Amino acid sequence: MIPELEEGVLERHLSTCLATPCRIESASRMSMGQSRAMYIVELDCESSGPRTVVVRVEQWGLLGTDSKDEVRVMRALRDAGYPVAEIIHYEPSDAVLGQPFFVMDFVEGTSVFTRESLDPYVKALAELHRLDPVEAKLGFLEAPAGPRDPALLQVERWYQVYRGGLAGEPSPLVEEAAQWLRNNAPASERVTLVHGDPGPGNYLHVDGELAAVVDWEFTHLGDPDEDWAYLISMRGMGVMDEAAWIDYLDSEVGVKLDRDRLHYWKALNFFKGVCIDQTALGIYVDGHNRAPNLLAIGTAVHLSALKRLCEAVL
Repeated sequence: MIPELEEGVLERHLSTCLATPCRIESASRMSMGQSRAMYIVELDCESSGPRTVVVRVEQWGLLGTDSKDEVRVMRALRDAGYPVAEIIHYEPSDAVLGQPFFVMDFVEGTSVFTRESLDPYVKALAELHRLDPVEAKLGFLEAPAGPRDPALLQVERWYQVYRGGLAGEPSPLVEEAAQWLRNNAPASERVTLVHGDPGPGNYLHVDGELAAVVDWEFTHLGDPDEDWAYLISMRGMGVMDEAAWIDYLDSEVGVKLDRDRLHYWKALNFFKGVCIDQTALGIYVDGHNRAPNLLAIGTAVHLSALKRLCEAVL
């Protein structure tokens, strides 16, 4: 259960948002996701009957993101016909649940990876990269100005997250890696919408057919190779090796990856992991949340990402 539900706070809030009295029949925390605490909430609403929603609650800036742009991205993409869940309500204050949160409709499907679900997902990711950000009303996202800015903006974004979330002294390994990424930032031929966390586990499917793409908190305008590198080296590691991925993406969606550029974007994604994982330790040390998983993310997971980063750049 969500502790706040004992006083009916969310129940009253949802009744107002949905413009009909609603009773919460059950609420349970979902095991998936780290940046947000996610709950499946079963409602019985006076005017519409049973309804299932998902409540996605921020956690003190965990993983260096907030919900504001995530909600705007999802709403814009849904209006553009892209497969995302419908946002019902966004609460930017901490007055209701102690943290900002948003409510979205529940989408039937599973996030458990199957090989048959990969083809439609990869095609959808390529489609995302073809969307016109202006036509899709995503002009609020910062647009890289120069050819190397897709890389440089991301380096600085995550470096600032790292420095802002430190629970101790900065690591000289991270500092050196950040400078390597600045020095070696490649020029980008095109700027597209970048999901930022693509791959198995972050899409839902039913019998292999894509139902929805989820987790948009890292979305930005940048180089599409950032997404392909993340898919290959992070979420897709257990699906096939790098050489097989390169051949597969070429044959399936016509994406031709340059090995040197791929190496850079892999390193940047490792750097991103290093920086965002460190925020969990800060939240744990500050006492906002003493959950063991935050300590694990801020120590063991952080060090594992740092090892991969060092192997890539140092």
